[in-house]
Amino acid sequence: MTTSAGSNATDHERQRESLTGGLEVWPQLDPFAATVRWQLLQLGQLVQASVDRVAAANGLTHAEVAILGALKRIGPPFEASPSRLQNAHWVTLPGLTKPIARLEALGLVTRRINPADRRAAIVALTPEGNRKMTDIIENQAPPEYWAIADLPPERRAAIEAVLPDLLGMILAAVPEE
Repeated sequence: MTTSAGSNATDHERQRESLTGGLEVWPQLDPFAATVRWQLLQLGQLVQASVDRVAAANGLTHAEVAILGALKRIGPPFEASPSRLQNAHWVTLPGLTKPIARLEALGLVTRRINPADRRAAIVALTPEGNRKMTDIIENQAPPEYWAIADLPPERRAAIEAVLPDLLGMILAAVPEE
């Protein structure tokens, strides 16, 4: 069963009203902060599920697509150390080991010794990995990508102005693990 955009908007308004109405039992909470946090959580879950669907359609996991994407974003020659990938990907180094090994087994990346530090490795996209990531980016963009891409300039500018600041404030407020 498909749902129209108007119906989805109505559902979201009902959910928002339900959330803010439920906050009456916690008068110490700021309804605005609670609602924005809830909406961010929903957005994150929607994007995560969408990326997972695209990854699965390509026989990959979310982490594997993220690694391929990070290597692609780095640009030619599309290679990086696991530490650089960790910084670009927000995962722990141990969290990279299995997906990199699987990508290597699939022929999408190669690993070699880093000539500058023989204790470290360099991970590089293979031509097949580059083709796979290009296809994913150019031909399999999920619906939320197009919803964002189709925003009018004024809405883009508003999001572009607020979102980085919000992310920075949240990152500063969340203790490091």
